[in-house]
Amino acid sequence: MSAAKQHPLSSHALWPIGALILLALPATQANASDTATTSASPSAASQTSSPDKAATGRSFVERFTAIDRGRWLLSHGWSNGDYQDCTFQADNAAIAQGGGLELTLREAAALERPSSCAELQTHETFGFGTYEVRARSAHAPGIVTAFFTYTGPGQGPGIPHDEIDFEFLGRSSSAVQLNYFAAGNGNHGHDVELGFDPAKTMADYAFEWTPEGIRWFVNGREVHAVRRQEGQPFPVTPGKICLSIWNGRGQSMETWLAPFEAARRPLTARYERVAFTRWGEPCQFPESLVCRRDAKGSPTR
Repeated sequence: MSAAKQHPLSSHALWPIGALILLALPATQANASDTATTSASPSAASQTSSPDKAATGRSFVERFTAIDRGRWLLSHGWSNGDYQDCTFQADNAAIAQGGGLELTLREAAALERPSSCAELQTHETFGFGTYEVRARSAHAPGIVTAFFTYTGPGQGPGIPHDEIDFEFLGRSSSAVQLNYFAAGNGNHGHDVELGFDPAKTMADYAFEWTPEGIRWFVNGREVHAVRRQEGQPFPVTPGKICLSIWNGRGQSMETWLAPFEAARRPLTARYERVAFTRWGEPCQFPESLVCRRDAKGSPTR
């Protein structure tokens, strides 16, 4: 592990949520995830230190045999801000042959940006629990592959910016950056050396978010932890689960990600599985971090 270069701003601080487009997918692609559950929309009660289960999304496992439009929203036709050098395009998200989600960054101009990129986010928000992804990042200088939760600007008046991240940065082929935002404060970046190339290796990443703190895991091993401190900002607001690939521009992004180098071919990240398990609920699949915790009392450090 090494000290991180601090992220100059949230990747998602400027989300124009009202501009999101729900892609009208064919009926054969709807409701195809392993556990297609829904629940009520988040309410003011979910923005407390103990998110209300009735107001947040239920536990699920998504294996991406199709893109379930009841669960996922595809970002389309906009970017997060001037620091992003691509425009999200829905057709850059696709199901690979044999299953699994692929998100692609292409050197193809879109809405006055030189590149097009991809992002999925859940319709619902999710509270305390275990968040898991099995993924292989893309890699090139200047890009980000991400798995994170987000709530904040663009989602309604007075909603604080809370966020928890796994971000694979173009400046490294062997590390991941972990971070969290609480009430807009995101100066918590922490780089973890993985011992493998995440762009060449399919691996399991997870974080446990509870009222007491956040713990991040790689292949079942705890790699970083933050304990909640009295009087210090801590994320408590349920957030959307998001997956994305994009490239940056400008000096702050070049410092954080390295200067972007135009790709001669599309850059693709692959996500085989995403899962959320509410805190206190049983594990949902054998490989889950929750199963290891239930069996051993605590995941491997």
